[in-house]
Amino acid sequence: MQNSERSRSQNILIKTFEGISHNEISAEYNLPDYLPDINRLLKVSAKICESAHFLSGDTLEYDGKLKCSLLYATSDGCLKSAEFERDFSGNTGVSGTSGDCDIRFDAAIENVSCRLQNPRKLTAKIKLALLNAVYCNISTSPNIVGKLTADEERALQSQTHTALGIVIRKAEEPSTPISEDLELDASLPSIDEIIAVEMEPYITELRTSDGKTAYKGEIVTEILYRARPEENEEEENNIPRFAAFSAKIPISGEIPCEDAGDHPIAKASVKITSLEYRPQQNAFGENRTAELDFDYSVDLDLFCNEETELTTDMYSTEYESTLEEESLSYETAILAKSFNFSADGSASRDDTDFDQIVMTTASASIENTEKQGNKLLFTGTANVSVILTNGAGIYLSRNFQLPLRAETDAPRSSEPLTILPEARVLNAVARLDGDHIQTNLEILVSYTVLEKHTENRIRQISVYKDRPAGNGRTPALTLCYPSPNDTLWDVAKKYSTTMTELMAVNSLAAENLPPVLVIPRRTAANAKHRVL
Repeated sequence: MQNSERSRSQNILIKTFEGISHNEISAEYNLPDYLPDINRLLKVSAKICESAHFLSGDTLEYDGKLKCSLLYATSDGCLKSAEFERDFSGNTGVSGTSGDCDIRFDAAIENVSCRLQNPRKLTAKIKLALLNAVYCNISTSPNIVGKLTADEERALQSQTHTALGIVIRKAEEPSTPISEDLELDASLPSIDEIIAVEMEPYITELRTSDGKTAYKGEIVTEILYRARPEENEEEENNIPRFAAFSAKIPISGEIPCEDAGDHPIAKASVKITSLEYRPQQNAFGENRTAELDFDYSVDLDLFCNEETELTTDMYSTEYESTLEEESLSYETAILAKSFNFSADGSASRDDTDFDQIVMTTASASIENTEKQGNKLLFTGTANVSVILTNGAGIYLSRNFQLPLRAETDAPRSSEPLTILPEARVLNAVARLDGDHIQTNLEILVSYTVLEKHTENRIRQISVYKDRPAGNGRTPALTLCYPSPNDTLWDVAKKYSTTMTELMAVNSLAAENLPPVLVIPRRTAANAKHRVL
């Protein structure tokens, strides 16, 4: 194909850096005066509630806020919870960045460890895993060396290939308030005091059209509470009872994204930004409702495919020229999907005297994804926390990991793939079986797939205006006998003419080659031709 639009802007987004870095955040926490001493730590977790990042030269700088939650037992047989926030910041080196760049930045909690210094003070270490990818916008229009006039530049012949490269657009719904009343199951005791609420949000559906993205999802909610004694019932030996229940809160909304283009591939993340809770009475005057007031935010990465032209060959019809090629790698977004699967596992019980399960929670992460035949294989880890009691006011936690393995159909693609996965635990159930804790998890895996392409393109053409393409001894008639593999482009380049001229001289209506071609009088100095 000949180039008739040399002035058209050509750009593509290419990945110049991808890597994983880590940052360990240390924090000290002193219990406020209104909370009793810690007798035994049962569970410590952390979540990222805010994050931001920007590129400064070859350094990616980031900051944000962590919320740490702890659940502990007191010496008088009670369960209590506490939360504290810590800021974090850091930077990591990225190489090969230049010009206008987009960043794909994912921060995740990799590990949380905690040490009790005394009954009212603890130190925590939170290890962050930071997945960074930098995409830089480059021009695909070849650089022209040779001091050509505007007309001479327009006369250059170029062969191009249309490529689909991603452009990453950002959109967000900064804060959405929700008020929800969750009713207890009839089999559970009434609520005296809510001890802790854990919320795990996720998106199940994304649809982009008419300049907006509609989303639907759920928030898995786990509530631990102190049970209220029934009428004519007193807590045995003043030992309180604790119970837990779970529910799913639906969420939905629309996010403006007017510059997303047609059919973008969307990837979403949800964060809980604030939370308040309290027990409420139902119509019968019983504390059987948990009232939750919270805010959540949604961040969207929209992978939009935009057409660009890559120049694969080029020449001058007037002068000799040389080309410089380079290998160009880019990505195309092809799909976003999700699927559910179940994971079972077991862990040994440390003490069989603890024969009642109070609460079970879990989180999941995907650590590796690969294509095997016509399947995508996901492997990772689930972190499970089970709180047990012996019924006498003593509690312990059993925290363990389960390996995860799941597969789904792979997209039909012969190109290498980049998979961006996320995992959420939709339901966690544990039961005691002899000396073991049996666990069943329902897990949602959401993933985005990008195709990776690598091809050569012309980076630069050098045109030598002191070396005319013709040798000045042009014969009256030149015939060319194309080989079976020749194209019209190959013949035009060989004889320093154009495809348009060849088609006109030979009365061709298409680019199909006849057995013999008449070459216009302008010929290349080194062309092989037959003279009649």
